[in-house]
Amino acid sequence: MSKVNSLSLSAKDARRIALHAQGLDARRDKTVLDVVDRFGMLQIDSVNVFERAHYVPLFSRIGRYDKTELDSLTGGFNPALIEYWAHEASFIRTEDLPLYNWRRDWYRDRAAEPGSFERENAKLIKWILAEIAANGPMPAGAFEHEQNKRGDSWWGWSNVKRSLERMFMAGLVVSGGRNKFQRLYALPEQILPPEIMNRELTHFDAKLELLDGAGKLMGVGTVKDIADVHRFRSSHIKPEIQAMVDAGIFVPVSVEGWREQAYLHRDYVGLDTGAIKPGLTTVLSPFDPLTWFRERAERIFGFEYRIEIYTPEPKRIFGYYTLPILHKEQLVGRIDLKSDRQNGQLLVQSAWHEHELSASQVAASAKALAKHLGEVKKWQGLNDVQVKPKGNLSLELAAHFV
Repeated sequence: MSKVNSLSLSAKDARRIALHAQGLDARRDKTVLDVVDRFGMLQIDSVNVFERAHYVPLFSRIGRYDKTELDSLTGGFNPALIEYWAHEASFIRTEDLPLYNWRRDWYRDRAAEPGSFERENAKLIKWILAEIAANGPMPAGAFEHEQNKRGDSWWGWSNVKRSLERMFMAGLVVSGGRNKFQRLYALPEQILPPEIMNRELTHFDAKLELLDGAGKLMGVGTVKDIADVHRFRSSHIKPEIQAMVDAGIFVPVSVEGWREQAYLHRDYVGLDTGAIKPGLTTVLSPFDPLTWFRERAERIFGFEYRIEIYTPEPKRIFGYYTLPILHKEQLVGRIDLKSDRQNGQLLVQSAWHEHELSASQVAASAKALAKHLGEVKKWQGLNDVQVKPKGNLSLELAAHFV
């Protein structure tokens, strides 16, 4: 396979570029910040059956690490990482927060409209801001107010919680870290240094900077792929995409089997895809950038993936919280894991391989996955692995733990 220097790519080229761009061809990242810088953000999720989703992409790329390395980078004044709505709720570099002023301004404009929640609750919001000014960063539950009672809508949010979240989106408050996974809300000046609070750049320039990072993370992608990284609407960033093409940052290419125009980030022009030898076997978070846009995962890997958290148990096919399994350069299956900390066991609730795998591929995948689960077990501080007999990969996998 030759170097990437033409206007067309094979499906294999595109797959290898995607794996290389995301640090999943080989382990090159060494620290938490290495991975965050590669992604531009780290999506946060609260589900903790196996492990909260923001810890897993780090493990997939750097192997066993101390989770307190991530925790120590958040909270306090001018932390290395802060929360905002990037892809979804995410950790981002604190100095990158001004890149999202366009999003914060959008929420402020909505809040100023007649009949908005903010206008109707202006007195409550003023009181909340005064409480934070007096007390410092606070979790939602610490506000003693008659409107801080769970309701029947907005996931049971009280008006206080709802106010805090809307102020958070608009930038009137920022994250001050977390306490037992509860977000602390703070005034910007309590957390951010002046150079970050006062950084000015146009919305257009901010979007260009975000798109540059998004295109680099995708390696090669459609406008939808690149837009999805920061939750842009594809139709809203046509001028920015054209500017990236005009600047030579995005190189238009066609990809075998892709119906839409693709763009290769300039950092991968000249990349020798033949020299990329994907060798990792790892479980992936449901919110890993490799698979978070399900349409892209199907297009590149032929892997149809959905999590079944919200599917009633009798209708689930694969399991409550299945994780994709990457083996070398293919997504070969999915596995439903649970960390049973009380009994010191890593439970494989179910394990499935893709139907098109040959018997030898299934055997090789099971062997590599079993070795990887040994690392997962150690990372989670557990003693052994128990495989339940559900799924077409379970028996082959269980044989490695007899």
